[in-house]
Amino acid sequence: MFQNHRRLGVDVRTFRLQPWKLWLLAAAGVTLALTFLVVAASLLVILVPVVLVGGLVAKLLLGGGNAVRPHPPARGGVIEGRYEVIDSGDRDRRR
Repeated sequence: MFQNHRRLGVDVRTFRLQPWKLWLLAAAGVTLALTFLVVAASLLVILVPVVLVGGLVAKLLLGGGNAVRPHPPARGGVIEGRYEVIDSGDRDRRR
């Protein structure tokens, strides 16, 4: 079995940790996880009120965004403008 690993160029080595080193490694991992949890929770406690207050201030200062237009567009589908009729004279030739 080890010959197959050597033929592929892979060197597989295992190592054993002493029990106290394993417990120390686990404690360090738990400590690191708890540190990240505390940092994330404190950022959440600080940032959520800041975002909510900022949104409230923006809504009060900038308006609701549902302003009524002073001149609503006409619903008849008529487009007003100046039109110029150009007669090319093709109708007279067809008759």
